[in-house]
Amino acid sequence: MEYSNEKLQNIYYQLSLGRKYDEKVLALVNTGTLPGFFHLSIGEEAAQIGVVDAMGPNDYLVPTHRFHPGLVNRMDHNDMTAELLGKTTGICKGKAFTFHISSDKDRILAVNGMIGAGTPNAVGYSWAIKQNKEDAVVVCVLGDGATAEGNVHEGMNIASILKCPIVFFIENNGWAMSTPTCRESVLENLADRGKGYNMPGVTVDGTDVLAVREAMVNAIALAKKGQPNIVEAKLTRWRGHFEGDPATYRDGKIIVANTEEGDKIDPVKIFAKYLLEKKAATKQDLEALDKKADQDIEEMFTYAINGPLPTAKDTLDYDQVYATNLGGSLI
Repeated sequence: MEYSNEKLQNIYYQLSLGRKYDEKVLALVNTGTLPGFFHLSIGEEAAQIGVVDAMGPNDYLVPTHRFHPGLVNRMDHNDMTAELLGKTTGICKGKAFTFHISSDKDRILAVNGMIGAGTPNAVGYSWAIKQNKEDAVVVCVLGDGATAEGNVHEGMNIASILKCPIVFFIENNGWAMSTPTCRESVLENLADRGKGYNMPGVTVDGTDVLAVREAMVNAIALAKKGQPNIVEAKLTRWRGHFEGDPATYRDGKIIVANTEEGDKIDPVKIFAKYLLEKKAATKQDLEALDKKADQDIEEMFTYAINGPLPTAKDTLDYDQVYATNLGGSLI
């Protein structure tokens, strides 16, 4: 595919924003400012940006709890960040966090807290799209561990039978919590699971944002023709399953940015090098994009931090959780 320099620089900005967003979350967690469980995607940005940048405005996304870089580039920055901090100014009024976040206006369908449980939901959404004859697809994101769940297999089977407009995107980062991929599947490529349902599947380098994007463009076009399919992006989970995970199952090893080991698989640096070699951007261009990302991050977190926490009345308001259609509380 051909890309203008402007487009390539925009993709770089999305990568930079995604990296800096999770780094900001990490900094707040480490200082005790932001309590709770956070599953970060540092080092996994190319896979997620490749997905969201390939999607059209009418397409729907079913993300996972480890999808901050993708979400911050798909939905309103302030709405998302305020939700992350549990504020009433959040997109779900502070009730969803990232484990259940959703946004009608951004076509982000609800995250499911149970591993793999988003798949049957996503298939149902895609069946509704087909019934309503919408020009759209559902992109269902799942991790490598989720592909071993029974409801994922059921969902893929039904999607294939009904010829639903859906793309299953497997973010294979090598670990299902503390279980390495080699101990959860005998397959070299998890995209091959699609063969059991006569479903096409491709596996790409998850550190190459353009490879992921182009695979997703093709996959979305195929899904719109009634052929559900799988795209698997292989990459490395840099950190533990969650922040605070000692990662003893892999000798406590985490990958650190700006080190020789990290640089080899750093999607942001890989893409920056590509742009410089292609002369699609100068070093000054990239520095300016990084600076813009820094400024945008500070603005959205300032907005979120200064937002109000829910009151007791907000917390007990059933109409903020359920579609009661009663115009008031259930009790």
